[in-house]
Amino acid sequence: MHACVIIDDPLLRENYGFLNYRKLLEMMDRHNFYTTIAFIPVNYSRTDEGVAALFRERSDRFSICVHGCDHTGGEFASTDRAYLARKVKLATARMVEHERRTGVPFDRAMVFPQGIFSNAALAALKENGYLGAVNTEPQAVDGPIVTGFPLFPRYKPEDVPDRLPDPLFIVLHHEYLKGGYGRLTDFVDALNARQKAIQWSGAGDILRGRLSDSASSLPPSGTGDEAFDGMDMGGFEFYGWKENLKIRVRRYASEFRDDYLSRNDFMLKTAKRILGHYRKH
Repeated sequence: MHACVIIDDPLLRENYGFLNYRKLLEMMDRHNFYTTIAFIPVNYSRTDEGVAALFRERSDRFSICVHGCDHTGGEFASTDRAYLARKVKLATARMVEHERRTGVPFDRAMVFPQGIFSNAALAALKENGYLGAVNTEPQAVDGPIVTGFPLFPRYKPEDVPDRLPDPLFIVLHHEYLKGGYGRLTDFVDALNARQKAIQWSGAGDILRGRLSDSASSLPPSGTGDEAFDGMDMGGFEFYGWKENLKIRVRRYASEFRDDYLSRNDFMLKTAKRILGHYRKH
């Protein structure tokens, strides 16, 4: 069977919240597992070169896939096919630009922010040459899935079923590492002991292996990337200045929460109460 740990959201910097990439790599080498980072495309210009080098050099342990576009609430819940096609193109263009800047390749596998998506979103991914989606929620907002686009479930460590699925995608956020890496390595050790034949690899490689017949009909990675040349990566043309400003403020506020507030339970709870009050008004 095949397995992969997917960590949502973090920038490719030395530290993000409770995550440190070099420490994570040490744990992967020692306990034998693999991590794919679900990378938010709007962060395409913010990667640290040292961490990029780590990902380039240790592709046997690290990879990245696509996590939405801007990570706004329900951004792929729309049923407007034309809008979603443009959003997927923007997300892909940003990932292509990130690869050009850093040399870190990405897999055209989507993890939807908040697990929210529509059938139209799946269709937009299919039209843009994506391998598939890996998602915590198996249900589209507009009813049963009818597109035939590959969608694989993923599980929190505590929710992994007794009968292990193949492939097994495990979802984490940086908070899972709050008490150190022991919680994760204990889980991985138990999993490796339970299933001796686990092959740990990246989300994209797993999808390519599972979908070998259909994947062979997809264009090679990088094909058509020149179509993104000159595209407005900032998204100002797509959203307008006002909406784009909201997106940036939300992104930086989320990072402030993850990097600083998450280390103090009282401050984090206070901030959540203030945010909840703000949203109601």
